[in-house]
Amino acid sequence: MNDQLDKLKIALQITDNEHDDLLQLYLDDATDFLKLRLSVHDLPDEMQAIVRGAAVKKFNRFKNEGMASYSQDGESITFSSNDFDEWSNEIEQWKNDHNNVNQGMWVNPYEV
Repeated sequence: MNDQLDKLKIALQITDNEHDDLLQLYLDDATDFLKLRLSVHDLPDEMQAIVRGAAVKKFNRFKNEGMASYSQDGESITFSSNDFDEWSNEIEQWKNDHNNVNQGMWVNPYEV
């Protein structure tokens, strides 16, 4: 079993292997979507917690997928349309830190 799956199962308090395939699918999908948002081929280690968080959200919506809201017996639940909204600040900070805009470069004026 991989480390991400183990950590996800701890977060969800799952002790058996019944949902391992589904959980792994949610981890893989969250990884792919986050790689697209970051425009990277390999997901940075510091983004693994966001992947797990998105997988937790997805699992908690299991069988309620596709619904924007749910109401029963006076209880109402609204689902976010984007699994990564909660971490938008962290994602933007990572992108800003890794876009090479704020990195200086020495230029020899005699070689230009």
